[in-house]
Amino acid sequence: MALPHQIPGHGDVMDIGGSRMHQDVGERLSRVLKAVYGPNAKPTLPDELLYTDIGLPIWNEIIFTPEFYQTHDEIALFDAHGSDLVARVQPGVTLIDLGVGDTRKVEHLLASFEKARLEATYLALDISKASLEHSVGYLLNKHPAADAKVTCAGLWGTFQDGMAYVQGIEGQRLFLSLGSVLCNDPWPEALSHLKYWAKALRPNDLLLVGMDAHLLPNDKDKIWAAYHSRDDLYHQFFLNGFDQVNKAIGEEWFQEEDWDFMAQLEDKPTTRHRFFFRANKDVTIHKLGRTIKQGEELDWFDSHKYGEESVRLMCHKAGLSVISVWQAPNSEFRQYLLKMKGEQDQRDDGDSAVSGVI
Repeated sequence: MALPHQIPGHGDVMDIGGSRMHQDVGERLSRVLKAVYGPNAKPTLPDELLYTDIGLPIWNEIIFTPEFYQTHDEIALFDAHGSDLVARVQPGVTLIDLGVGDTRKVEHLLASFEKARLEATYLALDISKASLEHSVGYLLNKHPAADAKVTCAGLWGTFQDGMAYVQGIEGQRLFLSLGSVLCNDPWPEALSHLKYWAKALRPNDLLLVGMDAHLLPNDKDKIWAAYHSRDDLYHQFFLNGFDQVNKAIGEEWFQEEDWDFMAQLEDKPTTRHRFFFRANKDVTIHKLGRTIKQGEELDWFDSHKYGEESVRLMCHKAGLSVISVWQAPNSEFRQYLLKMKGEQDQRDDGDSAVSGVI
């Protein structure tokens, strides 16, 4: 059911469900920790517990390090192709940025709207109210109300809250999935997320998906450097996550000294960088009646990489048609401009876009 539709004013942050989120995350965390552990069923802690009012500023510092190429690649793509994207949308289009985090990157796209003098509304969706207030405040300096063509505001809530909200938006919508947000999961989950938003599209809507295609073995050093050039920042990032886990459970069970911080690169079924935590002793969560045995692992914050053929197949199976693919210079990072399939776009898996991909 869609929420009663209200457009936030320039610079405002609207609560569309964010104030209810803490209880939902706590319940999901409890289910994860109580699930049966196995070598192929390692618990993955909710990412929401990392991207908090404290964690997001740390993350925003990480993504602008020189080695974190995804940020710099997407900025380069917006600088090179922002005008192409603006040319494909209608005056009054609404941009919905899914899991925005830091708006310094997307500002390179919004600048193209201002340059073309095309009116648009930019809505940043995120789970951190403090981060939204900071990020939208940054955009206000770039788009002063007296002269701006782009209205900038924030939506405080989850993807589910955002889905309910966007149903009430009239006119064309451009959904933005930057930084590998939607496809950064094992294949079945990534496809499910893509289908979730594909179902929200109307015939004139667009979806822009960023996805990293650096793969093992060729890109091993580049990928590793992206996540390990500032181990001190990642350490702060995860320690804040430890605090959030304990608050969500209501018990101080997750302590740094009981866990070994670890990371690895995998090449199957696709390239994945994985941060994980291995218990160096038995750890008991009394409130859940659960003991994590020494040697058991908790996954947190993994990063999947998919090549262009895989992403095209994923889009095909999600009912999406690929309009354009833009590749960053000297990089394997790409942005995919997508729309819902029309009758003329219905093709089977023998089509050239997905031929030879299993």
